[in-house]
Amino acid sequence: MSESKAPSPVEKELIEKFGNIYESYGLRRLQGLIVGLLLTKSEPVSLDDMVEILDRSKGPISISVRRLDDMDYVRKVEGPNNRRNYYESHPNIFFNNFKFNMQTVRENRSIAERFLNRIDTEGDETEKTKRSLEHMEAFYDLMESFFEDFAERWWEVKQEQLGEESNQEAVTPR
Repeated sequence: MSESKAPSPVEKELIEKFGNIYESYGLRRLQGLIVGLLLTKSEPVSLDDMVEILDRSKGPISISVRRLDDMDYVRKVEGPNNRRNYYESHPNIFFNNFKFNMQTVRENRSIAERFLNRIDTEGDETEKTKRSLEHMEAFYDLMESFFEDFAERWWEVKQEQLGEESNQEAVTPR
């Protein structure tokens, strides 16, 4: 391996578990493998090393890394060889993953609100439809409030227990 040490058996298992988790959430398994790999590395990893360690083709790895970078799960950094691209896990990867999941919660609440408004004006839908949408709206509204409370608390815990700077990212209000 050119610049990155091979993962230990425990690290290999962790990398595989991340691949499985991401796949179970409907994301690409390769994205999870990349995240798992970067979480085990103290130094940035080049795309070429990812290809070698994960035994995958460079094209899919490059596409997956770009998508993960867009999601703020990984970030491009300087490495020992200026002619290569290097990546590391984003320092706020877990919170960024939480924000990504919460976007789905917000979208679901918005769908419920939109269709409830349409039902109120058009009125042809069944009572079951209306009741289901009311249930959906109440559930996701509560989830959003939990998200906002959690996000505030997380920055406190991160600073108190992990000794890291707050570097608090804005939590998008509803």
